Amino acid sequence: MLYLSECQLLVIRNLDPLNKSKFEYNSNRWSNLHPDLKCAAQNYCDDDISREHVIESFKNYFDHKVGVELPFVLTMIWGFADTGYGTYRTNKYYTSENVKRMQSAFMHVKEENIQQAYKILKSIKGLNISYISKLLYFSTRALEHSDYFLIFDIRVARSLIRLSCPPTLVNLIDVKPSDKFEHYSQYNVQMHQLAQQHKVSAEALEMYLFLYDE
Repeated sequence: MLYLSECQLLVIRNLDPLNKSKFEYNSNRWSNLHPDLKCAAQNYCDDDISREHVIESFKNYFDHKVGVELPFVLTMIWGFADTGYGTYRTNKYYTSENVKRMQSAFMHVKEENIQQAYKILKSIKGLNISYISKLLYFSTRALEHSDYFLIFDIRVARSLIRLSCPPTLVNLIDVKPSDKFEHYSQYNVQMHQLAQQHKVSAEALEMYLFLYDE
């Protein structure tokens, strides 16, 4: 899939995805968040949200301790970070029909039917591979799937190309992640294989690819 040097592998091994990859839930930036979602996330207001926090919220959801609103909104806040359109898009996704879709999707995740979960999440208007993959990453991670799914966004896709192609070709290619499930599944399989081969965690490898495109 791609070649990684010993120097790059050392960087990957020293990454701490669960605790170091975090973003602030700024109440001013998210002031127009839907009241239901604002209430669900009130304990995180003006604090940093890490991957570990989002995973924990999914664990609580699967244990019936919280509603789907909490893991959904934490995923969106973590994912959109300080972008100005995060509130608008999050509110747009949050409808009663989409809540039912998410509940159904996560039921399929629990049953390890990821393809069906993906299909349902994809039916949410405007939700693309970047955020579908985030929801699947956090939910499969919370359920402790050994082959948990990974985040697949444009920065990760660009890094895969940059690390796999000659530099003279990289600028000639307009890269974006495929939104076909079979391609997303193939990405996950190959990432886990690569991680196992180099004795690193798959999520650290994904985080490295995300940071590599900075």
